Amino acid sequence: MSCAFSPEIAVDVEAVLATVHSNIGMPLVAHKVLDLMHSGQVNAHALAAVIAQDQALALRVLKLANSPYYGFSRRISTVRDAVVILGDKALRNMVLILAMKGMHNHFGNTERLLWEESAAYAMGARFIAENVPGVHPEEAFMAGLMSNVGEVVSNNDDPQRFLMVFDRCRRQNLCDESSCPELPYPFTVLGAAVLSSWNFSPLLVASLYYVETEDLMGDSEDLLFRLCAVVFLARQLCRSLKLGGYQGSTHPVRAGYSGRALGLDGTALQNLQSDFATFFTENAPTLLYPD
Repeated sequence: MSCAFSPEIAVDVEAVLATVHSNIGMPLVAHKVLDLMHSGQVNAHALAAVIAQDQALALRVLKLANSPYYGFSRRISTVRDAVVILGDKALRNMVLILAMKGMHNHFGNTERLLWEESAAYAMGARFIAENVPGVHPEEAFMAGLMSNVGEVVSNNDDPQRFLMVFDRCRRQNLCDESSCPELPYPFTVLGAAVLSSWNFSPLLVASLYYVETEDLMGDSEDLLFRLCAVVFLARQLCRSLKLGGYQGSTHPVRAGYSGRALGLDGTALQNLQSDFATFFTENAPTLLYPD
């Protein structure tokens, strides 16, 4: 069933979050970083000062900044250098990926699979954005990373209920959990409400809200629509690689509308799938295990 794209997302944030009983707050330093980015007054000194408030986080950021994933030849020795060399958006994403891993109330097998998904979606979205025009790679990374937040919050809130839905979706390769009667709201709606409560941009909220919509209709010149397509395709690429407990497939990736929106034909999609598989194998340990 097709759906018309709209940047205005009709989610009753208060009603959705009323069904959640666990804490959904973002870690303090990550919240401060986002507030600084949103203020429009960000600079290398200010951003480095916020990150340095958490010494352990600052050390992990430096480790990530010096990893092969970012591929910088010169050693980065301070957070301020990392901001100057890599850019504020890249540093923001480093903080967020570390914060996302820390959001889990506990860390068993389900949480490990969710974490692998989140990091892989981020890598996939950035990889695709670097190969198609019109989407900033770091914005795509952030959108991919946050596209799983509904699942993370749902798991924290009711692990037993979540595991039941999680196992069913993975066994059957289901992308749309809206038919699961156990859930008060689909993960996409829950995630959009959480991001809205964290004051994320409408761009990020919309990219999450539509992340499981396989036939989304919109203007391929619209940058927000293209971002939605990038994140959707990234998730499909990751699922084809059996990440996050999905069964995977030997068939071409199920691209839905994203191939059309991004101007990728069947051959281009197959090449993208193959190239990302190689890229993921080479770079996954850096983001999956940043500690």
